[in-house]
Order: sequence, then C-alpha cells, then structure tokens
Amino acid sequence: MRHNGSWVLLCVMFAFAAPLGAEVNQDAAAISAALNSGNSNQALILISQAFSALRPDQSGEAKTLIRSILAFTPVESAGKVVVAAIEANPALGNVILSAISDTSQTEQLAILNRVSFMAGREPQNFSLVSESLPRMVNAIDGNLSVSQKLTAPDYNPSNLLSETGVMMSPNKPDLRADRRDLRQDEKQLNADMEQLQDDRQEHKSTKVIDAEEKKIHAVRKDIQADKKDIRQDEKGH
Repeated sequence: MRHNGSWVLLCVMFAFAAPLGAEVNQDAAAISAALNSGNSNQALILISQAFSALRPDQSGEAKTLIRSILAFTPVESAGKVVVAAIEANPALGNVILSAISDTSQTEQLAILNRVSFMAGREPQNFSLVSESLPRMVNAIDGNLSVSQKLTAPDYNPSNLLSETGVMMSPNKPDLRADRRDLRQDEKQLNADMEQLQDDRQEHKSTKVIDAEEKKIHAVRKDIQADKKDIRQDEKGH
C-alpha cells in the first residue's frame, strides 16, 4: 500500500480539503482504516455510501473525495474503488474518472480496464462515461510499453473498449480479479469467524452474535459466487 501507516493523513485530507458533507466526513476514518487494514470489501461498501450521498452538482466534492481515497488505495484495488464510486453515483462518473489523472499511467490503465470491463456488464451504470472511456483508454494505452501494460493490475487487452465504444469479445477470461476476490473473501471469513469466537467467549449480547453470524453468512455467499465466477471464466464464458 502506498504511504503505509499514513491513514490518519487521509482523514485530515477528507476533513479539510473540501466541505464534503457530514456523512462523508464521518465515513472518512472508517474508509481509510479499512483500506489500511486490507479490508477492501468494507472499504467498498463505505465508498459506495459516501458517493451515493453526493448530489449531481457536487462535482468538486466528488473529485476531492476520489483523489483522497486513491492516494491511499493499493494499486491492485484502485479499479474496484473507482467502479464502486461510479456505480454509487453514475451522474458523477466523468468527474470521478477525470480525477484519476493524479495516479501513475500504469494505475490509470488498470483503473480504466476495470471500468471498461464493468461497463460491458452494467451499461446502465456507466452510460454517461461510455463516450469518454475509449478515448481515455487509447491515450494511456499508447503511452505505455508492453512490459508496463503486462504488469498493470487486472490488465487484459480483451477488456479494452474499441474506438466505437463497443466492448470487444473477450478471448481470455480475467481470472486474476475473480481469484483475488476469492482470496479476500476467504480472508474476511477467517477474520469474522475469529471475531465470532471472541464474542462468544466474552459473552457478548445476542444482538452482537446475530450480527456477526449474518456477516459470516453473507461472506460465505460471496465465496460461493466467487467460485462460480472462476468456474465460468475457466470455461471461457
């Protein structure tokens, strides 16, 4: 993770860089802590909540928010962060994409590949950015060497948008993202199971125990979905 151990600075950036609204400021510490601890699933949930709370006319706040988050996001998770932000508030999609210019070109390519891939799956959430995506992808792709492209997280040339903005048919399934999701979910399950055991030993309330069991059930469903995606990708569809 970039700037390891500096998540407190992220909180300061959230609080003072721009008036982001009470709810976003309250989520800032949790987002940065989740990213710092590697709990990307929780971070994505909080990011979605923060961006969904923004109005369409709050472009400045959206840009400051995504820049602040990306500054402390692991490179391999940057694409998911941007996708989550756009999905939560499609009206601010182009503003969010414009803010990734502060990252390295390799990271920008990884982000744009992830957004392009999701745009093919969820066109209703990415319709407002579909026109600018091909131009941005082609501009970054042309500036990077083959070796730089191959080291970019989630890079898959089959997921690139064409000049016309139409998703090319993938010849190679992107297994890395699905396998990464599975590893993260399995790690989260282990952590939740340990927490549940601690809660029971400490004789926590029924409400706390029930909440932890619901979290475990949800993560197990995510793991099942991850494994299904991997099987489908391995078959090429």
